[in-house]
Amino acid sequence: MPHLISNLVEKSYTPSTARLAPKNLWSRPALGKHSILCFDPESLILCVSIGRKPAKTTFFSRDPTIKATWRFIRCWICHNHKLYYTYVLLCGFLAYQFWWYTCVGYYRRRNHHRSLPVAIQREKEWQLNKPKEEEYDEEEAPAAEAAAADEE
Repeated sequence: MPHLISNLVEKSYTPSTARLAPKNLWSRPALGKHSILCFDPESLILCVSIGRKPAKTTFFSRDPTIKATWRFIRCWICHNHKLYYTYVLLCGFLAYQFWWYTCVGYYRRRNHHRSLPVAIQREKEWQLNKPKEEEYDEEEAPAAEAAAADEE
């Protein structure tokens, strides 16, 4: 089962960073940092602010319960692959169910009067309440006999 052993553990694995310059010579971009240069001509003050902007937060994201939920997802779900993929599949299933019931449910509710159970129910009601049909064949027979008697 050598395929279960990670390449990081295998002795012959050489990471791509090991072939580069030593880490102390690396220069990485400072992501998220910004510099503000302002000059006040009255007081001749030059102000420089280098650092990260504060994160934009909403009232919803400042809620401790929401923060704890995101921490739980980060620490327990994203680091556990089986749970993570189960979570992804569950979110996909819930999104599918939501849109299916939204679209198909809307169509079914809007066209309920055209459905097969409603048609069967109306057919049963019609069979119970239909008016008596007159026998047209019997009326035609005496009229035909009278017409034959007139000809003679």
